[in-house]
Amino acid sequence: MNKVHSRFGLTKSPFSKDVPVDELFEHVGTATALGRLKAALEGRSSAVLTGEPGVGKTFVLRRLEQELPAGRFRLTYIHNTHVNVRDFYRQLSVALGLEPKATPESLFRAVSRHCEETASAKVHPVLMLDEAQLLAVKVLEHLPLLLNFQKDSKPFLSIVLIGLPELRQRLARNVLSSLGARLPVRIQLECLSASDVGLYLVHRLRLAGCTKDVFAEDAVLMIAEATGGALRKVDVLATHALEVATEGKSVIIDAGTVERATERCAEALL
Repeated sequence: MNKVHSRFGLTKSPFSKDVPVDELFEHVGTATALGRLKAALEGRSSAVLTGEPGVGKTFVLRRLEQELPAGRFRLTYIHNTHVNVRDFYRQLSVALGLEPKATPESLFRAVSRHCEETASAKVHPVLMLDEAQLLAVKVLEHLPLLLNFQKDSKPFLSIVLIGLPELRQRLARNVLSSLGARLPVRIQLECLSASDVGLYLVHRLRLAGCTKDVFAEDAVLMIAEATGGALRKVDVLATHALEVATEGKSVIIDAGTVERATERCAEALL
């Protein structure tokens, strides 16, 4: 057990990235986003999920995968989206367990046939494309073709685009109007409020074995301001704050402690 763990009665690192799904922090924003996304997929629609880095998009996707009935949905997740059309279809074919083909046309036919066969078996395919703001325009122009089964009369596939806020601006371009029209559900995740940051800190500390109030009110406010309420940055700053407090042999983290911690990890908070 390291000194930080001993000082605060921790059984594990409270702000690590490796968090089980059932221990993820849920707030009003993520709960609303999850509910809207589930409703869209249950209605066989498609959607866009956007937000700044570290605001909880991954949380929503992990909970979505946990809550959707496996017997009714097949989720395919692709995160390497900075590819051309041929490589996109090859990547999708591999993710779907299909034999890769030589050309984009043959790959498209194989993927389309697979989606139709899956849907006919009463399992709805869902394609989730992360970091979608990096998708090439040519790839984005192909996505309506995947959604255009039987002249839009049968929604055999749902697509969820996940990315940074600029993704919404890209979809507003005239050249992508056909795709935009097929993505009717738009969900924007916002950063945590100061009160939610306080609840998040308590949540993570409790899960790590700490039963005491560690972060003073002024410390919470300073963390919220320094991080903009982005969870990933909150984790970084809170970890440094624990280390600074341990070095000063304190069990309470106040604004002064957070200020010193901010100086240590300033680059990571940019």
